[in-house]
Amino acid sequence: MTVEDSKKILILYATAGSGHKKAAEAIFHKAKSAYRNVHTADVVKYMPFLVRKLYSDGYTFVISHLPWLWAVMYRLSDSPRLSWINVGLRRFMDVMACRSFVRFLLDEDPDIIISTQFLASEIAAYAKIKKRLKARIITVVTDYGVHNFWVNPGTDLYCAAAPSTKDILMKKGISESQIVVTGIPLDEKFLHVDEAAAVRKKLEVKEGVFTVLVATGGIGIGPIAEIADRLKNDAQLLVVCGHNKKLHQALTDMRHPHIKAFGFVDNMQELMRVSDVMVTKAGGLSVTEALNMELPMILFCLLPGQETINANTMQALGAGRIVSGLEAIEKEVLDFKKNEQKLYAFRANCRALARPASTVDIVNLIEAQL
Repeated sequence: MTVEDSKKILILYATAGSGHKKAAEAIFHKAKSAYRNVHTADVVKYMPFLVRKLYSDGYTFVISHLPWLWAVMYRLSDSPRLSWINVGLRRFMDVMACRSFVRFLLDEDPDIIISTQFLASEIAAYAKIKKRLKARIITVVTDYGVHNFWVNPGTDLYCAAAPSTKDILMKKGISESQIVVTGIPLDEKFLHVDEAAAVRKKLEVKEGVFTVLVATGGIGIGPIAEIADRLKNDAQLLVVCGHNKKLHQALTDMRHPHIKAFGFVDNMQELMRVSDVMVTKAGGLSVTEALNMELPMILFCLLPGQETINANTMQALGAGRIVSGLEAIEKEVLDFKKNEQKLYAFRANCRALARPASTVDIVNLIEAQL
């Protein structure tokens, strides 16, 4: 057994939204090919029942029904002026809600911790400083902006989504030597996708018809049915409804030949392959996947905070366009459809920004930390 085989690597995430888990799974599968003792853990599973329900279901409820409240919470908790209150409150909540997780970390005693979610990073850093956890901690920031919650004493290395993310981390006091621009972890299936013609045949998608992918995350929020109704005569629509069964049924009931409705999918890379543009929210994983599939984005229904920063980054770099309202979405789709030069330019920008080696680069950092 080599030294690397004897070392324990623990990859942490939290099930609040699907992106953090997907990032952790991508790292896990790649790390398993190089190291023997690799495991994952979800911090939410170690919370008391009521706290767990509040954290996961409360997050979904707020972003779906009270986005203004999310905006207030995000800004207040990210305010430097209120940092002394925020830090104290966060530490209290972490200890009260996650005592079991701290015990788990101490019992596991990993050599390396890689975290793809800020709460998991924060608790690991707390355990390292206060409870003598010895692990080296690598935090993988899964958005293009950086909320204060991502920044914790005790973290050894930060993986940044882009150079602009690195700049934000440095402004928040992190040394440049502690930051590596790796990109956001990407599932390997996005690197090995069949040619478009083969995928079209498999999915029964018409060739030669302008195709729009509409996807807004696992819970399918936003005016998706209205978007489909507005665009159905101008484009072929592939609509991902996630776990929103009511939305899926509404689209199915339209019985329109240009609308193909999907539930929760595990072949997003194939849907992206056969699409010309994507109408989407701006989750960190979603926009990263689109970049790697060279798929221009029309970004709407943005969650205040991280999604707004992600969207602004994509627009500034020429990979996406931010719109508001059904009329603006329709106008942007038609502009991409009519303007082939614009479409090619946005695709080229996506290609230039993509970091297909992101997951490999993150796993390669492990050896230097052992």
